[in-house]
Amino acid sequence: MYIGRLQLKGFKSFGGSHDLILSSGFTAIVGPNGSGKSNLLDALRWSLGDSHPGRLRITRQSDLLFQGSVSMSAAKESEVILQLRDAERSCTIKRRVTAPDGATVLYVNNDRKSLIELNEIKRDWKLEGDRFAFIGQGEVAEVIRQGPVARRQHFETLFGVDVYRKRRMEASDRLAIVKEEHEKLRNLMAELNVRREEIAPEVKKAAKLREILDNIEEKRKLLYWLRRASSEKSIEDIEADIARSYEEHKNLIFFTKAWAKALTESEEALAESLRSKEQQSWELEQCKKRYDGLAKSGFASGTNLRNAKARMAQAEEERERAKEHLNKLSEEQNTSSVKKKDAEEELKKAEKELETTEQKWRLYNERLEEEKEEREAWNKEKGELEASLQQIKAKLSFLGKEVLETREKKDNFLDPRKDIDKEIKELTDKRDALLKEQEEVVKRHNELYASLQTLATDLQRARRTAGQARSKLNQATDSIYSEVYPRPVHYLLSMTQLSDKLKAAPRAVIDVFTCEANLSTALEAYLGGRQFQLLVEDLEEAGRCIDELKTKSVGRATFLPLERCKPRFPDKNFKLPTKGIVGWAIDLITVEHHWLPAIQQILGDLLIVDAYKTGQALVRSGFRGPVVTMEGDVFQPGGTVSGGRSQQTGKTLELKAQIEIFKKEAEDAERESKKIEKQFKETEQEELRLSEKKEEYIRDIRQFDGNIAVLEDKKESYLKESKRMEGEKERIFLAIKEEGVNWQETLKSLSELEEKWNRPSEIEDDQKLIEERERLRAQVTVASERLRSQFALMERVSNEVRAENQIINKLDEEIAELDQTCVKERGSLAIIGKSCLEIFHRRNALIAEIDKYIAGYSGLEKRREYLRKRLSFSEVRARTGMESTTRFESKKGEIERELIELKETWELQYPYPGSEGLPDDVNVDELRRTINSEDRKIKAFGEVNMGVLSEDTSLKDRLAFLGEQLDDVRASGTELEKMIHDADRQAHKVFSDALYDVDKKFCSLFQRLFGGGEAHLEMEEEESIWEAGVDVVARPPGKHPQEIKQLSGGEQSLAAISLLFASMEVAGCPIAVLDEVDAALDEVNLRRFSELTKEYAKNTQILAMTHRRLTMERADVLYGVTLSEPGLSQVIGVKVDDWA
Repeated sequence: MYIGRLQLKGFKSFGGSHDLILSSGFTAIVGPNGSGKSNLLDALRWSLGDSHPGRLRITRQSDLLFQGSVSMSAAKESEVILQLRDAERSCTIKRRVTAPDGATVLYVNNDRKSLIELNEIKRDWKLEGDRFAFIGQGEVAEVIRQGPVARRQHFETLFGVDVYRKRRMEASDRLAIVKEEHEKLRNLMAELNVRREEIAPEVKKAAKLREILDNIEEKRKLLYWLRRASSEKSIEDIEADIARSYEEHKNLIFFTKAWAKALTESEEALAESLRSKEQQSWELEQCKKRYDGLAKSGFASGTNLRNAKARMAQAEEERERAKEHLNKLSEEQNTSSVKKKDAEEELKKAEKELETTEQKWRLYNERLEEEKEEREAWNKEKGELEASLQQIKAKLSFLGKEVLETREKKDNFLDPRKDIDKEIKELTDKRDALLKEQEEVVKRHNELYASLQTLATDLQRARRTAGQARSKLNQATDSIYSEVYPRPVHYLLSMTQLSDKLKAAPRAVIDVFTCEANLSTALEAYLGGRQFQLLVEDLEEAGRCIDELKTKSVGRATFLPLERCKPRFPDKNFKLPTKGIVGWAIDLITVEHHWLPAIQQILGDLLIVDAYKTGQALVRSGFRGPVVTMEGDVFQPGGTVSGGRSQQTGKTLELKAQIEIFKKEAEDAERESKKIEKQFKETEQEELRLSEKKEEYIRDIRQFDGNIAVLEDKKESYLKESKRMEGEKERIFLAIKEEGVNWQETLKSLSELEEKWNRPSEIEDDQKLIEERERLRAQVTVASERLRSQFALMERVSNEVRAENQIINKLDEEIAELDQTCVKERGSLAIIGKSCLEIFHRRNALIAEIDKYIAGYSGLEKRREYLRKRLSFSEVRARTGMESTTRFESKKGEIERELIELKETWELQYPYPGSEGLPDDVNVDELRRTINSEDRKIKAFGEVNMGVLSEDTSLKDRLAFLGEQLDDVRASGTELEKMIHDADRQAHKVFSDALYDVDKKFCSLFQRLFGGGEAHLEMEEEESIWEAGVDVVARPPGKHPQEIKQLSGGEQSLAAISLLFASMEVAGCPIAVLDEVDAALDEVNLRRFSELTKEYAKNTQILAMTHRRLTMERADVLYGVTLSEPGLSQVIGVKVDDWA
């Protein structure tokens, strides 16, 4: 696997687009300091998901954008494309950042991915973690100087052992939780067993009472069944009576409907007769109106006919006059046509003569143009020859100056190589001083890094503690809501916390005040159910909450609107005894100010005393307010006294107090976590500062190395310069001789050209041809103008002809329309006469029909009166029958209500089996008396807590369940301990095997680079395999074994390179990026390093940034990076010979 291509667009100093084809073996990148080589490494890091500002040398993501240069504007987006390849597949990773917000987007094979998904893809390509090695000069020294523990952690990450460490830590955390859960379960089971022993006497007493209650239950059940059977029998009898009554009522309804129908038909006949009379009268009136209208229409038609005939005669006269004018225009049109033909012939003749003259004129101009072009060519050639003379003259002058300068340089040339050697020594001393300062910074950086790791562990522990505290707080809060608060109250409070959809913010009474723990029993006993009343702002808010409860069928709740509150206050005028008084409740609690009026209404006049006897004395002395004792005995102003004890007394307020404790613990843990986090960030900033300072030292050292190399190159160049000046002098004399020959040839060509220019022209002006051409043009113009005037005259006559034709056509159409009008009006007059005759006959017929109607109307009125009397009698009988039915139904309703009440009271408890099988000889009243007698016996039995029976059963079930949970927890603990043991064993094996392989390869590479000696990795002896660090011990040839830090700078670099290459080979790193790793090596060690790199490039892709020629020579592909202008980097192809 290797990186096949790297493409950059607008990234950092690389403006525009750049494409680098990388070798699968060894690719070297060269260039001066500050040219942008390291930006290529940043591009690789960033495209593979690294966004750390320190490693990318930025402060924000938008710093990755090209900032612009002299010739190129700033980029609006930056993009890096990376192509991964192996033998059978490829993968393209593209990452883009846009201005101005620095938003980034990542694509893999054109599919958008997240950085987490990119990690999976990198793992698939074996690029996860440290398998993609970026090795800079500082990292080489860091490998040697890091402590044994840090070195071990690096190896763990490299060989995948950190997975086992993470798995072990997770298992250890889970094991601690399991042990804690095991202890909780044991304590809880012990508490439950103690509780069972406490309630055992009460359970025995309650069991005896339960036996008596079970006996009386059968008698109550029989009483309910007998009463229900009797009620159902009564309902059946009444339903039979109702059915008979309905049948009789049905018959009466039938006759009532029949008489009503006959009456309706009679009234309809009368109405129809009346409508006919009205219709005939209306029609008679319409006949009169229509006759009058026809008379008016006849008059109008006669008038229109007369007017049409008069207009038709006038139009015929106008048409005759128009025809006479049209004939005159036709004659004038014929005359104009003849004149137009004469003008056309004259124009054609003049144009033909002009064409002949124009042909002669064109030939004359062509000859003139040819001569002009020839002279322009001569002029151009003359200019070129004169320019050549000036150029040759300038060259000769320049070459003369060069001869003088070369002679002067040779006389003044001095050899500065001794001064250069002195300057090289001074730079070497400064570099060695910087190396010592760098060692101190690296040491401090390592200490800070170790401190940072410790703080990270502490921060993780603090966050876990804070999370556990928050979890305990949440569990306690959930417990009080789910176990103590009523379901409707819990539902509304939870809903308002989760969303504002309800537009309400109710608060439970118990939530708006706090008190000391010793007052919780007294206050909860007095409040009772009121502690769960919900406080709201107004009645509208209460209504919205009630509607929500109805909609969800959650239950009922009580609300106390703040606008309806009436605060009560302590009776300070009553003289209280000096002993036994705890105080006024409102003075002993802390209330949220907003809800104070509501709490004053509930607790404002409540007095708390120490014992029952104190409260008894107060009430008897005339105290009129409520009193509660510390044990929960309540004296109400109405005279009632309540008391006793249960497990729930005081539980709510105690739980709330416990929640406050948990809340404080959570806040303390959160505060401690933030404190450690602050220390962590400060240490991290200091570590980053030192890291940057370390990078600065590395850059300065590289600068010194570069300056030394430049001075050495200068030394070499002075020797070459001396030899070059001798050859330069001979070259100049040859050039002067060549330019002299060119001068003579150019002068000869210029003289020949001037002779041609002075030769006279062979073409004379032809004035006669010009005058003839102008005369014919004027003749053509006059003929054209005459023809145009004839065209205008013909156009005018044609327009007048068209206008007269339009007038005649219009008059013809008008005469035709008037003729049609006359015909139409004559037809209208005939139709009107006919209609008037029809109206006269219809009027006579209507008068006869009206006289006939008046005779039959009185008989219909008499029949209607008879039918009304019969209908009234039938309706009275039907109402009487309906009242009887209503009485039966009322009685039935009473019995049914009694039956429903019985069902609601007893049906769920005693399901009714039916009337069959019930005894007939049982007296219901006697049975009721027996049950009442049994009830008196139960009351005499005394007060018994029946709840202990269900509590005992619940405790038994919970103990069984907790026992199963305890077994599961033990099994989980055993499994986790086994998992930890397996992780330790596997991690130790994997790490030991890998370390053995690295040690073997490290020693081999060390001997190769040093030409002998040996080096080994040794694991420290510690109690835990996870805490054992790794030391590096080396023995160069001819020396004793010593720690790696005691070696010289060059030896340390070679040893570090040996260890890095060995680690990469054993870990199977497919890619390694080396950033000027060879900068501090001398020539001998550089050759060994470059050969080693070339060998490793056979199996691992190597991408190296270097200034050293030997390293360049070993590369398969060589790229150069240069600044084409300030701020703009450019990638170019480079030959090794060019990098001299």
